Amino acid sequence: MLKTQTMNQTNHSSTHIPIFLLLLCSWATLNAREFVSELRGQGYSLIPAPQETSLTGSDIRVDQSWDVISEAGTGNIAAESLYAGALGLLDIQFAGTGDGEIILKIQPGILSRNMDKGLSGQGYRLSVSPGKVLITGSGEAGLLYGVQSLLQLLRPSDQGGFTLPEGVITDWPDLPLRMIHWDTKHHQDRMETLKRFLNEAAYFKINAVAFEIEDKYEYPSHPVIGAPGAFTKAEMQELSAYALERYIQIIPMVQAPSHMAYVLKHAAFAHLRADGMNYQACVCDEEAIQLIFDMYQDMIDATPGMDYFLVSTDELYYAGICDKCPEPYNDNFRSQVWVDFVNRAKNWLSSRGRQMMAWIEYPLLMEDIPKLPAGLIGHVSDGESREWIENLNNAKVRQYAYSSMQGSELLFPNYFRGKYRGRDIKGRLSDAANTVTNTIQHKADLMGTFAAAWDDAGLHNETFWLGWATVTQYAWSVGIPELEQSTADFMDVFYGLGGSDIICDYRLLQEGARYYENLWDRVISRERGPGYGNSHGKGIGVDRFDLTLSLPPLPSPGDSVMEPAFSSRYADKIEEAAALLSDNDRLISHLQQSLTRASRNRYNLEVLLSIAYFERYTFNTILHLSKIENLLVTAAAARSDFSDVVNQMVEAHKLAGEILKEEAEMWAKFTMVWEKSRFKKCRSIGEEEFVHVLDDVKDHFADRRLGLEYMLAPFERMGLQKWQKQLERAIVDYAEAKNVAIAGLETERLED
Repeated sequence: MLKTQTMNQTNHSSTHIPIFLLLLCSWATLNAREFVSELRGQGYSLIPAPQETSLTGSDIRVDQSWDVISEAGTGNIAAESLYAGALGLLDIQFAGTGDGEIILKIQPGILSRNMDKGLSGQGYRLSVSPGKVLITGSGEAGLLYGVQSLLQLLRPSDQGGFTLPEGVITDWPDLPLRMIHWDTKHHQDRMETLKRFLNEAAYFKINAVAFEIEDKYEYPSHPVIGAPGAFTKAEMQELSAYALERYIQIIPMVQAPSHMAYVLKHAAFAHLRADGMNYQACVCDEEAIQLIFDMYQDMIDATPGMDYFLVSTDELYYAGICDKCPEPYNDNFRSQVWVDFVNRAKNWLSSRGRQMMAWIEYPLLMEDIPKLPAGLIGHVSDGESREWIENLNNAKVRQYAYSSMQGSELLFPNYFRGKYRGRDIKGRLSDAANTVTNTIQHKADLMGTFAAAWDDAGLHNETFWLGWATVTQYAWSVGIPELEQSTADFMDVFYGLGGSDIICDYRLLQEGARYYENLWDRVISRERGPGYGNSHGKGIGVDRFDLTLSLPPLPSPGDSVMEPAFSSRYADKIEEAAALLSDNDRLISHLQQSLTRASRNRYNLEVLLSIAYFERYTFNTILHLSKIENLLVTAAAARSDFSDVVNQMVEAHKLAGEILKEEAEMWAKFTMVWEKSRFKKCRSIGEEEFVHVLDDVKDHFADRRLGLEYMLAPFERMGLQKWQKQLERAIVDYAEAKNVAIAGLETERLED
């Protein structure tokens, strides 16, 4: 028997044993793992990778004549998930007309391990033999996870039907809680999208979603907070029931007392601001605390049956700066105010049956960690000091390992190694693959993982599935498999075997996105005033910046003279765009082909394709602007040939029109694709208008426009349409002055 992982050989007692004690003993064996698992070596993909496999090396055939026999009792979704998954993912409709059987059953203790309560019900055994597949769950969740493994392993056969590897898979998670992050601060997904995401989450054995909902909930206690079209209490309760059927916790994540611009922007709550800013409520104001607790209660009512609540205590930069606070604002008082709020929130939530999660970070001082309430659950990141973690352990604060699939990068995540903002990066996948092992080595008492996907830059959630699955992979089976195998397994099971080479498209999308992000000049903003401050304090880092480019200079009035600047100023960007455009052509062609080759998640490919076309527009724009300047330089050089001067300037005018035309056509299609899965951004409904007020501290890229146009904003700031009209005026004036006819100049019609 090949053990793809030797972890968890130590028995888990019914009392809590820190995870690092259970796993540290296996590092030597872990470091000696093979490059590929036994399953992948036989041609099968499964993510998360299982703990133990014992395969014969043979395959067995499965077809639609097989029967599904559930011995799991009523109310278990495993059989329903098997039927739906087989039909939806593989186009199999089990008819029960043959001799083959898939048997589903629950048998507590099947793993013969005395596991922690949080783990014991999540394990399963998948036994495959000729004519029989037996899935035995150690609990209801374990049975569902066994079904997901079966669905991933079914491989189309050239002879028709499907094959499975003969043998036994015995599997369980190392960490009980595997969270992903839905951040809706700058968009709102449709209900059917969220249900689809929950099905996908179960497919990857994800069992918790931290739902950062901000103003996308109606908040019955304070309806003014809810944006037009916000989810209702009934909708959230429906979604919660749907999640619980799949053994997924929806964990409300309410941004407060900081990140509260979505609340404090309203006049009704302006008096609760700390020091007049809309970023943070005054933590020393009892009315502000009661408002926050009202919002908590609204979300508890919206998510019945859930065990956890995430109190968003992150980036509370200015705790204690309010004039209602009893002591002067300083580091010590700021930390104490943070601790007092956490203790109060913990007691409040405990009395309502919720376990409290929190971001345990700045402005908390290390010497104040012992003041934290026992039973609190907080995050630890890779690179957290041993001393910090030791203090958390001593305070009986359990932890979840935090990995982020997106921070502030634009268009597409930094999944892979490369350069970002002038420094070498290993990529977010590599970071995620090592976070759990590194924090365990620092003796973190982990109970789970958190796969963050922030909405600050407005990336589409479809771009996050690779990251979400990767973080979950290394929470389920810590340290295995090799990252490259995990990524390949994801591509196989997410898109089907026909999409295995889409990994190359991800790399090209990342390259194009980094080009877009690095392209622009950063100039002091003309769109918004200075901010309140940053993490270093009030009045620090207050400047806000706009992204834009300088267009080629226009010819002198009444003359063709111009001094070129664009091609020299942006020479490197022009050269890079030419190289990337060729890669982009291959990217778009391959994604178009993949839409017919992939057997599942084709909408995801549509989203990737929309980003690829947006990147193409970016490359084309830079190259066209360079050509425009070259045409104007040629016109200036032909000063004695008046007709040629006009012709060259007209060609430049046409090329500017091509840029604007490509933008309009691309953007209409882009918006259509994105809004298949989400509502129009910042929509108003009837007489109810969305209140758009910029944050006094944060300057999120996705918040700079009401709609999706935040991605187009850097192009808009260039003012190309106005520039084209000015060029048109210059052409007309020059032609009249030189008595030259104009041919081919397309002017804007009144009806346009």
